[in-house]
Amino acid sequence: MKKRALMAFPKLTATEEMKQIAASDMPRKEKTKYGYVTEVCDYYVYLRCVVQAGILKAALFFPDYLRLDGNNPVYEVYLDKENRQFTTYDCLNQKWSEAKLDRLDWKHWYAKSSWVSEEEAAVIQTYLDNDKRGASAILQFQRAVRDEQLVQRHRLETDPWDKDLEQVPELPKDWNRWVNKVAIQQNYIYYHYKKGGAKTGYCTYCEKEVPIKGHPHHNQEGYCSCCRHPVVFKAYGRAGYMQTEKYFAYLIQRCKDGFVVREFQADRTYRKESLPNSKLYCQEIRRTIYDRELKPRSYYWGMYKQRNMRWISCSPCSYDWHGAENGRVYGKTLPHLEKHELRCTGLVQWIRKQKSIDPESYLAVWRRLPQMEQIWKSGLSKLTKECFKNCDVVRQMILYPEAPRLIRALGLDSQGFNRLRQMDGDTEDLGWLQVEKKRGKPITNELLRWFRIHKIRAKDILFIVDRMSPLQIRNYLQKQKKYFDGSCRQALIAWQDYMAMAQRLHIDTSDEIIYRVRKLRQRHDELVIQCEAGSLELQAEKMAEKYPNVDGICRELQKKYTYAEEEYMVVAPENIFAIIKEGRMLHHCVGNDGSGERYYERMERRESFILFLRRTDEPEDPYYTLEIEPDGTVRQKRTLFDRQHEDIEQATDFLRRWQKVIAERLTGRDLKLAAESRILREKEFIQLKKDRVIIHTGHLAGRLLADVLMADLMENTDSIQSPALAAAA
Repeated sequence: MKKRALMAFPKLTATEEMKQIAASDMPRKEKTKYGYVTEVCDYYVYLRCVVQAGILKAALFFPDYLRLDGNNPVYEVYLDKENRQFTTYDCLNQKWSEAKLDRLDWKHWYAKSSWVSEEEAAVIQTYLDNDKRGASAILQFQRAVRDEQLVQRHRLETDPWDKDLEQVPELPKDWNRWVNKVAIQQNYIYYHYKKGGAKTGYCTYCEKEVPIKGHPHHNQEGYCSCCRHPVVFKAYGRAGYMQTEKYFAYLIQRCKDGFVVREFQADRTYRKESLPNSKLYCQEIRRTIYDRELKPRSYYWGMYKQRNMRWISCSPCSYDWHGAENGRVYGKTLPHLEKHELRCTGLVQWIRKQKSIDPESYLAVWRRLPQMEQIWKSGLSKLTKECFKNCDVVRQMILYPEAPRLIRALGLDSQGFNRLRQMDGDTEDLGWLQVEKKRGKPITNELLRWFRIHKIRAKDILFIVDRMSPLQIRNYLQKQKKYFDGSCRQALIAWQDYMAMAQRLHIDTSDEIIYRVRKLRQRHDELVIQCEAGSLELQAEKMAEKYPNVDGICRELQKKYTYAEEEYMVVAPENIFAIIKEGRMLHHCVGNDGSGERYYERMERRESFILFLRRTDEPEDPYYTLEIEPDGTVRQKRTLFDRQHEDIEQATDFLRRWQKVIAERLTGRDLKLAAESRILREKEFIQLKKDRVIIHTGHLAGRLLADVLMADLMENTDSIQSPALAAAA
């Protein structure tokens, strides 16, 4: 519509009838059902209209202006039904607008409360071909136009998707039967109860009456005597509505670009009135098309822009994709694919070996880690599982990615590789064998077991392994652990910190008297004090630049974790500067530039947070620094020089009450963040108890290490037991 031509349309002014009705319809105050008092009247807008050159012009008038004998409209709306267009002229501000009626500037707006003469109402209805009156009819047209425009914009995005998905073939003719028989692995035998036990029943897999051996009971597990499939016995008299578990099924088919992996979710539903028959439900939820170079394009079935269900483009499955679900793969299409599109991968052999897999996840790992196929074909089952669970960890262990042979790629010799296969080693074992190959001296199985018991990996000793053998490292840690509550791992962490600080202070760490210091704890604390000479502001600025989210996370902690009582209080730091200042004043590693970075890394990924335990009467004086997990579990409680004193026992009851209070503030997200660390910690304690690791020196001599660590840990049981939070998680 040309705006200059629109301005030439006849001017529509207010009629005497409109003015009289507006004058008689004075606003009146009424109380709403919610108790509010508001001004109401019969009509909030008055209309006049005319049709010229195929365009409908509607003039809108405010009742307030009409009561003051005003003649001019507030808005002039132009509608072009044929071209599906509309525009509005703002007469007060003398500018054009593309907004709908309900988006214009109104004191009150109710489309249904508009006045228009019968003649002009008929003109609007005839022109727009709808049964609404006045402003309601105009707004309905405008909304329809906007919907059509929105669909056109969406089609710019969705049409390429639909064109790409046109190459997806039809389902095989026996697909539903295969899903029912193979993909869904939950089957039943329905029987009629008889005195002395039923002799026959209907097997849902065989789809016929079969003999029953023994005396069946309702919900008893067993096997079908004909097909030998696992079944659950169900008595007709006690069986009702039932739905099997949801199973995943995969179909791999050839297509124009290459091949497509299709993912389905399926189950069966049984109803009492139709037993033993069932209804199959099979919904396709994901498609991934691979081209000739095995590059994926993925789509999922979902709600598009809150408008309709359709196929939507999404990111392809990555090697660490948490949406991976194992399921059965349709087998009839595989032999041809194995000879052509999948000939360069071992996917088909893997399907035959594992039976239940996620093909898309397999191909994602294979693209990221090509050596994965050599690993599983070599019989390294633990390392194969890690390829799918922690692909990047295994990828870092591939020292020579371009090497064609797996032995060379892993940086081993034949003897080391055979040893890895014999022990069915994982990445931890592989790391030690790589150290063994690099040093040229064997590491005994007994020494490997010792390192595994104490949670020490090969990469943990890389800072010193060029100067000391693994055996020497073990012996040194055994001597130093008495100064670290009997924990060799804590001694190793302090050793790493000490060496990092020594290098930063330009101390010669190649000297044995330095790297093999006799009193590690004392020397570590001395270097912490020396490193504190640096500027707090500069260190905080550097850390904030390296970990940009920590300051924001500190602000989030204020409301959730802060709590105070008469004697003690827990406060959250305001920023990184406050954490560093606290560490400097207490002379522990949190305030140290370098060794303290691990705490900022954990905060950056929300694994744990730093809080301050203070005395209420001395809120500004550092007392203890806490490291907590997102659910309030206290990992560490440390004061001067990374130590704990007996006075922390006096604050234990307060910390328990603090945990109970913050448990009510936690969200499902907090519990999810804490779940993984909690599981790993429990596994570690179980292993320590199983191995009966005993502390041999210090005031804790003779006690089990697991008992000591468990006593130091303050797990927030209130957050674990809360039903509401468990449901939210």
